[in-house]
Amino acid sequence: MKPTKFLFTAFLFFALLFSSCKDFKEVQCTGVKGFKINKINAQGIDADIILGIKNPNKMRFAVYRSEFDVMYNGVNLGKAKLSKKVKIAGDTEKNYSFNLKSNFKDANPMDIMKLINGGGRGFIEVSGDLKAGKFYLKKRYPVKVKEKVDMMSKD
Repeated sequence: MKPTKFLFTAFLFFALLFSSCKDFKEVQCTGVKGFKINKINAQGIDADIILGIKNPNKMRFAVYRSEFDVMYNGVNLGKAKLSKKVKIAGDTEKNYSFNLKSNFKDANPMDIMKLINGGGRGFIEVSGDLKAGKFYLKKRYPVKVKEKVDMMSKD
């Protein structure tokens, strides 16, 4: 193949490839759907937080390992992490579970006692970046939700 034909073919291929790319619509965190404590003691907390995620795009994509800061009534509970990549179908809204582990090393002892003795209903605040994308298109979507939940709910 002659160099000019090769360059023309390559140019045409890349022009078609990049002209068909679409922008992702904003992925949304629809709120805290549940909060469940697996284990809590003076050393730390192990809990699951369930977040609703809405994909308004027609094509599916993946949510990559993401990390969120979690606070309950002003007490820092640590980081909630999505341990593995999750695939989300197009035009869906589903709930996804994030595991939360913290060791209370920087927490106030009085706050720890409140949590251990049963926090009851209070406000949970989740903030961080949701990492999502498909192929080479990856983007961070900011998440900041604050909702009233029952600390001891089993949902």
